[in-house]
Amino acid sequence: MTAKSIKNQLAEILSENGPLAQQTSGYQVRHAQVEMAEAVAETIDQQETLLAEAGTGTGKTFAYLIPSLLSGKKVIVSTATKTLQDQLLNKDVPNLLSWCKIDGAVRVLKGRENYLCPQRLELTETAEHHPKDVWKKLSLIQDWQQKTQTGDKAELSELDENDPIWHRVCARLEFCQANECHASEACCFYPKIKQQAADAQVLIVNHHLFCADLALREQGVGEVLPEADIYIFDEAHQLPDIAAQFLGFNLSRYQFDELVRDLKLAYQQESPDTVELKDQTQQLAEAIQAFNEQLGKWEKRWTREQFQTQNAAEKALKALSEQLVRVSATVKQLADRGKLLSALLTRLQLFEKQLNLWLKTDDNQQIRWLESAQSRFKLNLTPLSVADPFSRQRAASGGAWIFTSATLSVNQSFDYFSQRLGLAGAKTHQWESPFDYAKQAMIYHPIGLPAPSATDYIKICLRAAWPLLQASKGRAFLLFTSHRALQEAKVLLKAHWPGALLVQGDLPKNALLSRFKEMEQPLLLGTSSFWEGVDVKGEALKIVLIDRIPFIPPDDPIVQARETDLRQRGLSGFYHFQIPEAIIALKQGAGRLIRDTSDTGVLILCDPRISQKSYGQLIMNSLPKFKWVYDAETAKEKL
Repeated sequence: MTAKSIKNQLAEILSENGPLAQQTSGYQVRHAQVEMAEAVAETIDQQETLLAEAGTGTGKTFAYLIPSLLSGKKVIVSTATKTLQDQLLNKDVPNLLSWCKIDGAVRVLKGRENYLCPQRLELTETAEHHPKDVWKKLSLIQDWQQKTQTGDKAELSELDENDPIWHRVCARLEFCQANECHASEACCFYPKIKQQAADAQVLIVNHHLFCADLALREQGVGEVLPEADIYIFDEAHQLPDIAAQFLGFNLSRYQFDELVRDLKLAYQQESPDTVELKDQTQQLAEAIQAFNEQLGKWEKRWTREQFQTQNAAEKALKALSEQLVRVSATVKQLADRGKLLSALLTRLQLFEKQLNLWLKTDDNQQIRWLESAQSRFKLNLTPLSVADPFSRQRAASGGAWIFTSATLSVNQSFDYFSQRLGLAGAKTHQWESPFDYAKQAMIYHPIGLPAPSATDYIKICLRAAWPLLQASKGRAFLLFTSHRALQEAKVLLKAHWPGALLVQGDLPKNALLSRFKEMEQPLLLGTSSFWEGVDVKGEALKIVLIDRIPFIPPDDPIVQARETDLRQRGLSGFYHFQIPEAIIALKQGAGRLIRDTSDTGVLILCDPRISQKSYGQLIMNSLPKFKWVYDAETAKEKL
């Protein structure tokens, strides 16, 4: 079907008398949505790349879905959040296929560790020494296995999604590789799900799975996802950072401890006569603990250069690496004794390779850094840039690529996002939100606040916001850039706020949001996870407060590496990295306030640097076109 033909159908489908209008109460034609849909249709026809920033309320989901479905081509849609993934799978795509009378199937594919491996379940059940609570969970999984068609742990609501028992029964790649599992095996869920994904017209994944596939293709060792004609990335602003995670690696205390537990299980079940393996596994556990102790008990982030000054810690890490090599050599001799040992050899060799790379690489395009605390650590290797590998794989895949979000631009320019993913030459479009920000809301920027570094800064911010919080009877999100600020605000408000106080971490995110909508005079205190992907419409939310410009801490190893690289290229680390990152995060936080055409409210921006520093104008230019006011009484008009 040609772009012209698709555009004609778009005009009909999105018209005031079209199928969407017939199926949707209160439907209104949104010109920005129509224009975006037409731009997507043209991108598909020309097999080009489109960067599409669409303000909240534009209807961007239908704008990219409808032309993609009409094209009849294979589509992969990648999202950042489970909420959007579920909405696409269970509501948006099926509805559009029905309303527009299009034949096609929609499937979701998750990372393989989301699916049950019947062989691993059977092996785990044969272990003799399980505590009573573990046997109970295994029985629960066994009963569910008899009923499920997908093996997707999301169906198993009775089991906590982070329960360690799942890691022992899921379809880990190392186990499948080591034991030559094949799609023909009727009992195995993952190959069937993967085949259904390949056959579907619309495949929904998340950015983590897409980037895992990208990394495999870059290494030339296979792929997870099928080929497609159209690639769409919603919530695309998160993609560069997620890609960096998968094009690098991390090795954590949790991963090492899990390795030790699995080695002990494999020894007990498949090689109980090999005392050498038992002793070496214990020595590996001791080496892990010794390294963690050398890092100290305080929470800290280290650059590779900082870590190299800690002689005892570096010596302990090298000892851990040497012990890993010894265990790997022993398991290699025993691998043919059983499936667990065979799978563990794959993992040991990977850890051995990654730890050696972390210790010895001199590639200045790779950032080596370390996080540590009293009982945990994580060794990270992160690429300085993902632009080359992302651009390379995009060219190899061909087809049309659409990147969309409400926050892709900085000061009306897409350069920052484009450069991070190597999208030179991409077409760019911006569509303003249909919301009348000037009439629906105000930005209250209190005058006279001290510098954010002041010891009583949070207390003074809350004092400035207090008249508005009282006038609105709560109904406010208080968003903080650090857990320390959040905890300080919690203590202050607990002593003075008469209504409900809901704090991130006290309950799961969805439970907090449900209570926020139900309770009297609620205040919800959150950090980064509440800055985006949270949608509260109507009178339930009247105020969003943001305590500071969300700059990344300057001592962060990735920040230091990227700023150093920019300086070496004659650019400003602050203006070419910190400012764009802060603006994108701030736009996301500000976007929590107005979610519908009837919403009203006040965005409280406390940081005095917005009005005092020269870069403040860049921030102001990038935010929605709210009216700015500087006294609380005027701001109350929108409450």
